[in-house]
Amino acid sequence: MLRVTFLSGPRRGEVLALPGELTRIGRAAHCELRFGADASVVSSHHAHIARSDAGYLLVDAGSTNGTTVNGSVVLQQPLRPGDRIRFGLPDGPEVQVDFTLLPAAAGTTPPTRRALPALLDAAEPAAAGPGASSAAAPHTPRDSTAARLTDLVMRRITDDEGRIRAPALRLSVLTGVISGTVHEAAEMIRLRTRRRWVGVVLSVAGIAAVVTVTLGGVIYRQHRRMTGLLGEKARIDGEIVRVEQTMQRESDPARLASLEATLTALTGSAQQTVARLGRRDSAAAASGGDELDRELRAILTKFDASTYAIPPIFRERVQYHIDELTRTGGARTLLARRRQFWPMITREFAAHGLPEEMAYIAWNESQFDPNAESDAGARGMWQMTASTAQALGLRVDALVDERIDPEKQTRAAARHLANLLGEFGEESFMLAMASYNRGEEGVRRVLREVAQEPGGFRKEKRDFWHLYRLKKLPEETREYVPKVLAAAIVSAHPERYGAAAAPPR
Repeated sequence: MLRVTFLSGPRRGEVLALPGELTRIGRAAHCELRFGADASVVSSHHAHIARSDAGYLLVDAGSTNGTTVNGSVVLQQPLRPGDRIRFGLPDGPEVQVDFTLLPAAAGTTPPTRRALPALLDAAEPAAAGPGASSAAAPHTPRDSTAARLTDLVMRRITDDEGRIRAPALRLSVLTGVISGTVHEAAEMIRLRTRRRWVGVVLSVAGIAAVVTVTLGGVIYRQHRRMTGLLGEKARIDGEIVRVEQTMQRESDPARLASLEATLTALTGSAQQTVARLGRRDSAAAASGGDELDRELRAILTKFDASTYAIPPIFRERVQYHIDELTRTGGARTLLARRRQFWPMITREFAAHGLPEEMAYIAWNESQFDPNAESDAGARGMWQMTASTAQALGLRVDALVDERIDPEKQTRAAARHLANLLGEFGEESFMLAMASYNRGEEGVRRVLREVAQEPGGFRKEKRDFWHLYRLKKLPEETREYVPKVLAAAIVSAHPERYGAAAAPPR
């Protein structure tokens, strides 16, 4: 008798007695130990616990999120009373198992395991008595038995729609599932015959080989479908790049608008393909792009400015500014000055919930120099004019100029950027950075122009990427944002850009 105590989740404290020889665990209706829809990290058929002479054996059935016993990830593990099992990482439901093994009464046959009734019916070894020899044992029809065993393994490595789950494509996981299933088959046949037969063991080994070959064909077909989807994605991505390169050279507004519509349709098709890939293999769907592309996307996600296709010219300009920082020694200067002011800057930005990458605006404006002054009269680390600084609450007069106080000016700059986000929308971090250079009135003017177009009030029409591709923003502003992101990327990976040991300056 297996006793399961729920240690976490909605059923916490509940105790369940499971008398069967096999306990299937998961969210599917056929599972004896079933979790509800709230346990999303538990697979439909996540694992099973099988009875053996030594106790109970836990087998992970190729689950998506893994199984642990006492904190260690396992594929197959003999259980001891008191073991704690977690189904799904990192915070799936946890149970404790307890059991007492009693010797079987003489002349009794253990109950049939519910997971493999068809396999046992085909094998028919139960008719043999305790004194029968292996030669008298009924022949196991390997073809039909292998088919049944293959069907069971397939149920354990596929989802509800019959698709092989990505972890099962890994040899270690697949081997664990096949091994565990074949172990069950051999153990059940042994229990039915009440003795070990070499012939039975060899028969089951032969079935295992058939199952492995059969599954190899199934997985090959799944791989072919995956390859087809990846090829389709690559084709669409190539078309997107060609359209964006054409837009890069184009200056006619009508032609740009037509190309933007084409790009939108292509992006939609690409995203549908990615969704289909994700249903088969989330890792394959998420893959792609080089190191710079991944770094840019990580920052854009924090900015709530993700886009399927980053315009090639934008990426090129980010790379240009990274190369410039590395080539001229600017990366070392950036890291040295950043070290001096960053704790104060990030504290003020965090107070307004701003991503710290936006603070590299100060690098663009002054290279983090509190005493910087422009020909136009802007002053301080954040290069504010006297009128802007006064509007933000700083004192600027003949006696005092708070623009040269790094902390006060940083606080005013954070407040200013938060105000811009409040005006343009919480998803408009890129526009807010652009307007710091262009001036918010310039961005407002562009947005008002776009609003006169059909559907111009919609979010996608007011998006930074839409304005960037259609060249609605001035050239200086189009260059400003890539320069900010380049500084953020270099600062995040100083060792890669030869600035890890930058001395203070």
